[in-house]
Order: sequence, then C-alpha cells, then structure tokens
Amino acid sequence: MVLKKEKGITIVALIITVILMLILVGVGTYYGGDALDKAKIEDIKTNMLSIKTKAMTIAEKYNFKDIDNLIGTKLDTDEAQAGIQSGSYSVSDQLKQLLETKNAEGNFQVDINNLYVWTKEDLKGQGLNTIDVDNNNFYIIYYNLSDTNNCEIYYSKGIDGNYSLTQLENMK
Repeated sequence: MVLKKEKGITIVALIITVILMLILVGVGTYYGGDALDKAKIEDIKTNMLSIKTKAMTIAEKYNFKDIDNLIGTKLDTDEAQAGIQSGSYSVSDQLKQLLETKNAEGNFQVDINNLYVWTKEDLKGQGLNTIDVDNNNFYIIYYNLSDTNNCEIYYSKGIDGNYSLTQLENMK
C-alpha cells in the first residue's frame, strides 16, 4: 500500500499568513490615519488662507472708504457675546486667552474691536461656499486695519492647541 502525500496549506503556514496580514493592516491603518489627519489640517489651513485673502481685500476697501462696514458679526457686540455665552458660538478658554493676550507694553496683541465672526452667510457672500461652518466650527477674523497684509484668522476648534493661521503654518 502506497500512501499519497497530501498537498495543501498547513495550519502553521495559515497562522503565519494571518499574522503577516494583521501586521500589514496595522501599519497601513497607522500611516493612513496620520495621512488623513495631515490632509484635514491642510484643508483647514487652505480654508483659512482663502478667508484671509478675502479679509485683506475687505480691510483694504474699508480703509479706502469703498465699503461702510467690515464683514461679519463683531465679536464685541451684544449679539456675538450672547452667542458665545449661550453656546451658539463655542469659543474655548484657550482661544479666549489667545485673543486676550497682551504684549510687553500691556496692550492687546490684536485690537479686540476688530474681531469678527464669519457665519455661513458671510462666507457665502464672499464666494466661499465650500467652507463648512456651524456653531461649534467657525472662524474669527482679525481685521488689522493699520496693516491689511497682517489680518489674522482664528479657527474656533483649533488643532493641537493651535488656533490662528500663523500658529498652524508653524506646526510641524
């Protein structure tokens, strides 16, 4: 009687194959998730750059008396403060602290009278329809009227404790 050799995959080979596949899936998930996070940050920075370009144009027009009012809801108005207090605009304590930072002379880094919240309607009015905003995800614009090239944009949610466009551009 002659025994026939069985051809096929052994349990050991199957286990090794499954382990290798799990390792590859884990590595792919780790690096894929990191790539998605970086893409999200770049998307937010791109939105902020688009907003900054529009804000600089608006500040220039305002300085040259081509328009009567800056665009957005002034942050120090009762309407904006009520929105912040009620949670309509969710501003984190870190962002509040950043906006209230003073320089060495004891003056605010930004002129708090020139801080504006841009709502979905404001963005739409400026042709920025693709930028998504809501009560928990919005942008604050600082119109630097003395140097319109230095307008600053703040993102309400922030990324890793960074809220301004300048901070996000300096992130590694």
